[in-house]
Amino acid sequence: MDHKLSSYFFFILLIGAVVASVLVFLPFITPLVLAGAGAVLAYPLYRLILRILGEGRLRKSLAALITVICILVVIVVPLFFLAGSIYSEIQTLYASLTDEGNRSHVIVLLNSFSQSVSNMIFGVLPAYSFDSLNVTEYLKSGLELLFANLDKIFNSLAVVGGYALVFLLALFYFLRDGAALIKRILSWSPQLNDNYVFVVRAFRKGISSIFMGSLVVCILEGISTGLAFTVFGIPAPALWGTVAAIVSLVPGFGTSLIIIPGVLYLIVIGQYTYAFALLAWGYLAIFLLDHVLGPTLVNKGVNVHPFLVLLSVLGGLVTFGIVGLFLGPLILVLLFTLLDIYKVSTLENNRNVKDIKEINNIKENI
Repeated sequence: MDHKLSSYFFFILLIGAVVASVLVFLPFITPLVLAGAGAVLAYPLYRLILRILGEGRLRKSLAALITVICILVVIVVPLFFLAGSIYSEIQTLYASLTDEGNRSHVIVLLNSFSQSVSNMIFGVLPAYSFDSLNVTEYLKSGLELLFANLDKIFNSLAVVGGYALVFLLALFYFLRDGAALIKRILSWSPQLNDNYVFVVRAFRKGISSIFMGSLVVCILEGISTGLAFTVFGIPAPALWGTVAAIVSLVPGFGTSLIIIPGVLYLIVIGQYTYAFALLAWGYLAIFLLDHVLGPTLVNKGVNVHPFLVLLSVLGGLVTFGIVGLFLGPLILVLLFTLLDIYKVSTLENNRNVKDIKEINNIKENI
């Protein structure tokens, strides 16, 4: 009886410690997930640097540090040039919006467009007059709102800075000590420990395909949108291309939030052919990238039906926020990997030729 009470007490303490640990790490789930994915993607570079430097604790630390610096250079340098281009475009856009001559031209175009729409619906709705439009006042109101919320903005920047620091530290330690950490975690379960290579390979393929697939699609959609805006003469293409790359994280319709305003702009200035061409360009790119290339890249490492992958992305987004776009499919990878391990463990107990072939087939698909 005393032994049972002791066991119950131990498991209660264990569950309490697990729950407390989850609550402690939960605020940092975003940088930790991104750092874990970054470590998996950058691990080949880390191993290459480590082979050059040689084995040893200090050399492992140096190899991890060099890898983190390389990642920073790859991320920061393009962002630096992109930020310069966006800043220049914002200045040009602001100057054109506040210029009185441009303001009059915009009002004439908007009034003409409003009248055309009214005529198309046989005057059911009267044409709206934009004569009172004052872009300067709107910009002034926007700046007043911005300055009124400076404290919240600085708080958000401080949180982002803290997340960035946690990301870099976690990335360093995951590169240096990740293999040992994974072995220790898997050692807590005999079944997982016996299938160590199987589990690691499944997660490595899953993480690589999910993150690389999402990253490639985002970059290509941003480039496609920026190039289209440049070709059809829409102002600030680098700015809108960058915004399109960010909103394309929302699957299915994210890029439409940028394409549709661009189409409306071309309609307002009377470029109807360009507007139709941009609409066709945008949705052809969205279809090819979101529904063909994206699922193809993701499904290389996640041997699951594309519809389940889509549901995991949307469910992850609703449950965990922006990081859920990646965390949702990873949870799906975990589920199907555990189910495969259970199946392999069950089949291995039978030891007949048919089951051995099926075991080998499951492991080869990972």
